[in-house]
Amino acid sequence: MSEAKTLSRRSFFQYTLTAAIATPMLMSSAELFAQAKCPATPPAGKMVAKVGEGMAKSLHYVEDAKTSKHAKYKAGSDCANCKFYNKAKLEGGYAPCTMMGMRYVSGCGWCATYSLKA
Repeated sequence: MSEAKTLSRRSFFQYTLTAAIATPMLMSSAELFAQAKCPATPPAGKMVAKVGEGMAKSLHYVEDAKTSKHAKYKAGSDCANCKFYNKAKLEGGYAPCTMMGMRYVSGCGWCATYSLKA
């Protein structure tokens, strides 16, 4: 006869406490890993916004939001969570932006028209 394993009250609380402590740490490390992966090369054959040219220049576009020195920039705001970034057409970390005339921009980028997607 095999004996059924039962979970003691003490074990239950130990597992619960461990899970409660580990979950936020795992979530923050996943966010850091995701932020570290900015695309290095734009998709081939697509119109890409170039820093310092045309609309990109007038909108103060940068390919890495963390490097922006613009007064409107706030940490955590980047193209990937902007309402003008078209994620449906995402290719290799780049997607078209309405404000850039549908030119492809980096998801890690930022410009002065940034508006958080609702």
